[in-house]
Amino acid sequence: MLIKTIINVFRIDELRNKILFTIGMLAVYRIGFWIPVPGVDQSALTQFFQAQQAQGGAAGKVMQYVAIFSGGSFGQSTIFGLGIMPYITAAIIFQLFQTVSPQLKKLKDEGPTGFAKIQEWTRYATVGLCIVQAVGWLSFITKSGLVYQQWATNPLWWVMAITALTAGTVFLMWLGEQIDRFGIGNGVSLIIMAGILTGMPNAMISLYTGFDPSDPNKMGWMGLIVL
Repeated sequence: MLIKTIINVFRIDELRNKILFTIGMLAVYRIGFWIPVPGVDQSALTQFFQAQQAQGGAAGKVMQYVAIFSGGSFGQSTIFGLGIMPYITAAIIFQLFQTVSPQLKKLKDEGPTGFAKIQEWTRYATVGLCIVQAVGWLSFITKSGLVYQQWATNPLWWVMAITALTAGTVFLMWLGEQIDRFGIGNGVSLIIMAGILTGMPNAMISLYTGFDPSDPNKMGWMGLIVL
């Protein structure tokens, strides 16, 4: 019955095109996680966070959860390393401001025109958040000795790396908007879902291998059960 339903769906040209377009965009999204930021010692970075997770370190725990929402590749420092979260953060900030700012509330009440203006400001805010997060992330891995020395001391590398991480998130933001227009479902939600599904196997393995009933810091399964 399910197979028949799927076949019937693909017989509708418009629906089939939307589905294929969405799948194609999500495939592009995943390809970006294979493109690393130049200058970063990827093997040392992976070993560093694996060691942090094994020891129950704070950095490892944070990375474990952040990696789920960024597609499981944040710890590898790819061009999509920041994920779509800066855009979501900016959108939430503007939604909150709409309740306290008369100007934003007025724009919201103007309909599509006001919404387009708020979206434009959200994009600008996203770029700002990306730059701040990129600087913080690159500073952290540089101080941890995870960036090749000849790159870490080069100002041009900093500009290039910050630009690459920022452009990666901006591209994901654009990708989500294209799915909204030409695909099926909410683009940003689908990107988040794809990241969660991709990172879930590694997260489950990490929870299983790191479980230790005698150590409260290694009882990840208990947190999973509570959730």
